[in-house]
Amino acid sequence: MRQFKRILPFVLILMAVFGVLHYLIYLTIVRTLPDPQIQNVLTLVFWFGWFAIPCGLFASRNPNPAIRNFSWVGFTWMGIFFILFSLSLVELVLALILNHSHSEWVLYAAVPLVLWSLVQGLKLPQVVEHELKAHRLAGKTMVQLSDLHIGLLHLNRNWLLKVLAKVKALNPDILVITGDMVEGDIAHISEDVDAFSVVKDIPHKFFITGNHEYIHGGTIWEQKMRELGFRVLHNSNEIIEFGNAKLLMAGVPDRLVRRFQPDTFSQPDLALKNAAHTDYKVLLAHQPISAKDLKTQTCDLVLSGHTHGGQIFPFHFLVRLSQPVVAGFKMINNVLVFAHKGTGFWGPPMRLLAPSEVVIFKWK
Repeated sequence: MRQFKRILPFVLILMAVFGVLHYLIYLTIVRTLPDPQIQNVLTLVFWFGWFAIPCGLFASRNPNPAIRNFSWVGFTWMGIFFILFSLSLVELVLALILNHSHSEWVLYAAVPLVLWSLVQGLKLPQVVEHELKAHRLAGKTMVQLSDLHIGLLHLNRNWLLKVLAKVKALNPDILVITGDMVEGDIAHISEDVDAFSVVKDIPHKFFITGNHEYIHGGTIWEQKMRELGFRVLHNSNEIIEFGNAKLLMAGVPDRLVRRFQPDTFSQPDLALKNAAHTDYKVLLAHQPISAKDLKTQTCDLVLSGHTHGGQIFPFHFLVRLSQPVVAGFKMINNVLVFAHKGTGFWGPPMRLLAPSEVVIFKWK
C-alpha cells in the first residue's frame, strides 16, 4: 500500500498526459474517418488503450504470473500509441500545409510499422563488432551488455541464457554490464539473474548499476553480482594486466543515484583516480552524459547505455534532448563515448531503427 501511494501521483500525471495525447490522435485520425462504425470501434480502442498503459505498468510489478501477462497488453499498446502519435503529428502538419482531411493513411502506415517493430523487438540481439586502437592490447576483446531489463515481459532466464550463449561464443577476455540489468525485485527474478553463472569462465567480468537497479532494490544487486563472480565498480577502478600491457577499468553508479540514495554519489573523477601507469583507460557509466562530469581525470573510452538507441523512432530525437549521444560513438570533451543500443528493452517489446545488440570491442 505504501508503494502504491508513492507512485500514485506519477500514475495520475501519466494518465493525464496520455489522455491529452490520445485525444490529439482522436482529433487527427478518428474524427475525420468517413465510416462512423469504424470511428466508434477506434474510439473504444483508444479508451481501452488509455487505461491499459498504467494498468500494464502495475501488472508488470505483480508477482502473480496471470496478472503480469496483462503487462503485454499495456506495454504493446504503449508502442502502438507512440507510432500512431508520431504519424499523427506528420498528418497534422500535412493538413495545415495541404488543407486536407484524409487521415486514413496514418492507420495504413501504422500497421506495417507496428508489426515490423514487434518483430525487431522480440528477436534476439544481434552481435555488433567495433575496433579500438591500442597496439599493446592488440588481440584482446571486450563484450558489453547493457539495459537487459531482466524480468520484463519475456526477458527471463531462458532469454538470458540465449543471449549469454552468444557471449560465450565470442570468447571475450572481458565482459561488462553497464546498468539497467533488472526490471523486478530480487525475490522474483533472482533465479533469472543466476543464469550469469554460465559465463563464469570469462576471466574478467564487471558490473555497474543503472537507474533501474535503484528502482528495484539498490545495492542488493551489487551484492548479487559479486556472488556471481562479477567485480562491481562503484566509484572505483581495477587494473587488468595482459602480459606487459595494463588496462584500467573504472566504473560509477548511475548519475541519478542520489534520487534513491541521497548519501550516494556518482563520481567519475574518483573512479578513474589511480597513480599507476596504464596503457588504456575505460570508464563504465550508465548514462552517456556522465562523460561531461569528468573534470580532473580523463580516459580513452566511456562505455554507456541508458538510451536504448532511441528504441522506437522517432523517439531518438527526444532522447537527444537529455543525452549527448543516442547510439554509437561520439567525442565529448576529448573523450570517446560509446552509447549501447541495449540488449533488452524497456516498455514496448518493440524496436524501430534501433536494433538490440551484443557489442564486442576488439583492440588492434
